[in-house]
Amino acid sequence: MRRTLVLLGGVGLLALFLIPATGSASPGSATRPARMRAQTPEDTIKLGRSLYQQGCASCHGIDPAGPSNYPTVPSLKDVGGAAAVDWVLRTGRMPWRSTVGPAIERGKPKYNPPEIRALSLYVGDAVGDTEIPTVDVSQGDVKRGRDLYAQACAACHGMNGAGAALGGANIAPSLRDVSPLDVAEAMKIGPGVMPVFAGSDYDAAAVNSVAAYVESLKTGKDDVGGAPIGGKGPVPEGFVAWVIGLGTLILVAKWIGGEH
Repeated sequence: MRRTLVLLGGVGLLALFLIPATGSASPGSATRPARMRAQTPEDTIKLGRSLYQQGCASCHGIDPAGPSNYPTVPSLKDVGGAAAVDWVLRTGRMPWRSTVGPAIERGKPKYNPPEIRALSLYVGDAVGDTEIPTVDVSQGDVKRGRDLYAQACAACHGMNGAGAALGGANIAPSLRDVSPLDVAEAMKIGPGVMPVFAGSDYDAAAVNSVAAYVESLKTGKDDVGGAPIGGKGPVPEGFVAWVIGLGTLILVAKWIGGEH
């Protein structure tokens, strides 16, 4: 009888150790694959499709590769694939509140990073271009970037990156607050009236170099040439020089004339 009780007690004690271990393992094994499934490309595309239908299809059309619903809204098959979607969403330029109006300016993103990635890859997959460029300014040559920038970018954005109005609703925005990825994506897709910069002259090394030069223009750098006057370039600087210089000469001339 005593042996039987000891045996039953041992079985019960063993069960106390095994049941929690089995119970704790089951939920873990059930939830881990679920988290992994949420990270698969198929689920990313599915999320992107859902977000697109909710926030984009009313203007750009049910099919990203098809025609848009408004004459003033571009078809997404022509704008630059995943890189274009990533650029407009990260910089808060889309979704927009109207199909007409002034040039779309930078704003606060309305989607979080996973949603932006899902939308970008869904549209990119639909139009056949899922490539989002990579950029590393540490691998760029600032001097080469300055030369390339002077040839291709300075006419609109200014050599100091301050930007300018181009006429009508077209604006070359300031580059003082853009990220290196913004630069790389804009060079790839050519947003607005900006041309596309691609080919052998603008390989990965060239993109890194241009992005490195733009990064060097950001505020906070020492203005070794004196007061930057808002960083607007030589025209306002020359205007201030003329007003102060010529004004001073006029005052001196009047003072001299008054003395006689």
